[in-house]
Amino acid sequence: MALGVHLKASDEVIVGATAVALVFAIYGNGLPNYADIRADVPGNPNTHKSTKIAAITSVAAVGALALIAKSPTVFTIGGAAILFETWKYHAANYGVNGTQEVAASQGVG
Repeated sequence: MALGVHLKASDEVIVGATAVALVFAIYGNGLPNYADIRADVPGNPNTHKSTKIAAITSVAAVGALALIAKSPTVFTIGGAAILFETWKYHAANYGVNGTQEVAASQGVG
């Protein structure tokens, strides 16, 4: 059974924006402040676990929204937001390239 698109293009954009707002809300409420993550010890396992839980919760929320809307566009837009937020918080947690210290914890001079 094919997933038929039942929304107009303008409605898909509105529902996609709702999915992005949902993802930002989940990450904003489920994780510590971004500046605190940057200033913390690199590779904090609690931040990593919180990021994973926020990603799983976001996938469930965006997936449900896409199924209700019957629109793969909503899932694509929401999935892009999930990937961006996950990358952003993992990069903040693990440093510049994943092996170095974060910039906030390095000495000034």
